[in-house]
Amino acid sequence: MDLTREQLYDMLWTDGVGKTQEALGLKPEEMKKLCEDFQIPKPSSKYWIALAYDKAPEKTPLPEVEDNRPIKTEDYVKPCRAKKVKPTPKPEPEPPKKNAEGKYEPRELPEEAPATIYTVPDTLYAKDPILLDTKQKLREKNSLSRRDNPWSTKNPYKSSPKKWLSIDVSEAQEDRAIRIFATIWKAAEARGYHLRIDVDKGPYHTTCTTFFIVRNYKIRVELKEIQQQARKEDGSRDPSRLIGSGRLKFICCEHERHYSYSSDRIAAQDTVQTRLEDKIERIVDVFGEIADERDQAEVERKLAEERRKREEELQRQEEERKRLEAEEQARLEALRDEERGRVTELLFEAERVKTAAMIREYASEYEAAMAEKLPPEEMQAKLKWMRDKADFIDPFVQREDELLQPKDIGRLLSPEIIKTTEERRSTSYGYGSSHDTTYSYWQIKNMWKRR
Repeated sequence: MDLTREQLYDMLWTDGVGKTQEALGLKPEEMKKLCEDFQIPKPSSKYWIALAYDKAPEKTPLPEVEDNRPIKTEDYVKPCRAKKVKPTPKPEPEPPKKNAEGKYEPRELPEEAPATIYTVPDTLYAKDPILLDTKQKLREKNSLSRRDNPWSTKNPYKSSPKKWLSIDVSEAQEDRAIRIFATIWKAAEARGYHLRIDVDKGPYHTTCTTFFIVRNYKIRVELKEIQQQARKEDGSRDPSRLIGSGRLKFICCEHERHYSYSSDRIAAQDTVQTRLEDKIERIVDVFGEIADERDQAEVERKLAEERRKREEELQRQEEERKRLEAEEQARLEALRDEERGRVTELLFEAERVKTAAMIREYASEYEAAMAEKLPPEEMQAKLKWMRDKADFIDPFVQREDELLQPKDIGRLLSPEIIKTTEERRSTSYGYGSSHDTTYSYWQIKNMWKRR
């Protein structure tokens, strides 16, 4: 049935969830999945209670979504699993009849139902070396000692087992456990799964671990007997001693590696109403389910790896961007420092030009004021000395002086400034001599360059 989101929303808030899912032929979990996928709110029980008391409860508005595709309810109907058909009981054979001659008439024997791969045989004639080794290993384990185990001395196949199945049961359940495991093995191979046994030879004893290879995944399996507390003579339980209960369980490990018993899944076990022999097909189905879960985990792992790589790439790009910004900032700061130095030099040169012009102007005024007071020779010598010093300071003339050097111009253009007592510091971190340090005007003005 095809519906729109608005139609389904109206049905839910008018007829309720129960009637709506009956009308659409859906189960509760299917209806819940449908509403979650299309973001359709459902009314709560408080809404119907308020409606029953003639109140006007508020409806949760239908949120807007970009995807307005029609709803197909048949996509949410899960196919029902075919139920196992119980075999019809065999008809009882008719009693034999005699003919006129007094002899019994021959009768046709009923055809027996063919055995399936999921049927556990009543008797297993073990010919496989693994089954033979498993039998021997179980009887050696359950016997008090190898000397008390006559079966080991009479084994015509081999004297010591090399590979055996992971079976841990009491002596009374040995043959039954081997028959069940052999049937599971045969049913798994019919589906394309393979048995594998890893042998770990230690310095004192050898252990074998059984796996089924399903789509290149190793699924560790084990057939165990459920333990129960033994009874004392007075009938009470003895928690210090465990014995076999006669009930078996088949265990599968959900993960590729076995870390703890919390990762074990009980595929099937004996209960009061059912036996493990009737759950062989379910056990083999669990192998496929575990393989599907590992496929999903592998997909999620790859997605997580891709997300991690994207995050690392974004982080690398951010670090590269910050590095380039820092380099650009350093380059601009270097350019600013260079420009500050050029401007400082410009101001210094302009100050020299201004000072030279002031000296020349002073020389002219001096000549006019002192013409009658000084002898001509002394006046000319004084004026020549003034104009020579102005040419020495002027950056455009740069006249050489007999006594002064160009580096002395900075000290000549401004008076020296002596540090105050609070600003005086001793050299060499307090281990040197303390004396007044003097700086020129331009040295103080350009002190920011040394910070």
